Order: sequence, then C-alpha cells, then structure tokens
Amino acid sequence: YLVALAADSESAGIAYVDITTGEFAATQIDGPEISLAVQEELERLNPAELLLAEEEGELSSLKHIPFPITLFDAWRFEYGNARNALLEHFGVASLAAYGCEDSPLAIRASGAIIEYLRKTQKSALRQLVTLSTYSTASYMSLDVATRRNLELLETIADRSVKGSLLGVLDATMTPMGGRLLRRWISQPL
Repeated sequence: YLVALAADSESAGIAYVDITTGEFAATQIDGPEISLAVQEELERLNPAELLLAEEEGELSSLKHIPFPITLFDAWRFEYGNARNALLEHFGVASLAAYGCEDSPLAIRASGAIIEYLRKTQKSALRQLVTLSTYSTASYMSLDVATRRNLELLETIADRSVKGSLLGVLDATMTPMGGRLLRRWISQPL
C-alpha cells in the first residue's frame, strides 16, 4: 500500500491505495490516544511507502516507524487543495457520497495521495474509481505483537504463510478472494 497520513493534535486521517487493484480507502481516527491508534493502523496496513507532509510537526514522533517515508509538499495536504483534488479526480461536486465529507483529515490524506500519484504515476490514477471510508472502531484493535504471536498472516519461525491462520483457511480461487480473506483476518469484527 501507499499510505498518506495527515494529523493535528486531536485526530489523524489515514488514506491508503493499492494501485494494482484500485483499492482506495480512508479513515479518520479521533480520540485521546491518537498516536497509539495511528501506529496500530499503520502496522496493520504495513505500507510499502508512507507519505507525510514536509512540515508536519505533530507527526515527528512517528518518524521512528520502520516504513519507508516520503516527504511531500505540505500545501498538498491542506484541506482545500486536497478536497479539490478529490472532486476533480472523481468528477463530482460533493464528497458526501463517499462518506468522508465530515472527515477533514481523511480528505487531506486522500487528496495528498491523488496529488502524489498525479505527480509520480499518472497512469495509476485510472485505476482509482471510488473512495471507500471505514472506521477503525468497527474492528478489533490488534497490536503488532498480538498479530505476530497469533500467527494470523505469517508464522513466527520463517515468516511464511504456510502454517499461519491465513494459510490454513485460504482455499480461495481468485486473487481478489485471497485479498478479501486477508483483510477479514487482519480486521476482525
């Protein structure tokens, strides 16, 4: 995943995209322990690249995260620019149909991804036909140690899928089904 993160002192917006499948989703996380919730969500997504604003002071504590970080122009994370990028990309007048109209930080993160892809991989934008929103409160929160010890997606010994819960349950016939099963296991209700 390519993941973008926008935050202020009270909440954070996370958007992620898989340009090979066109999966594009965003969430806004609010609450008192925002940095812990953000870290858990980033560990669940396990991004190949994490997009941060160049001048994002609130996120300086997250720079130790072991994901490749790309710093992007801070103005592209601004609400107005990000919202306009999304409206233009989807050709709509409102983001209400995507469920993120009331989530300004999710809009900031999503718009930054659109701008980043527009700058670096224009052909990938054709794959992005919709934006889905989700809430991390709808799923059980599992930290990285719990995920590892339960061997949900890979084994502890050799980090292979064979022998993990995913390996035991995966009888899917298509890559799309395999991705859906992986998501269900990593985001239990």
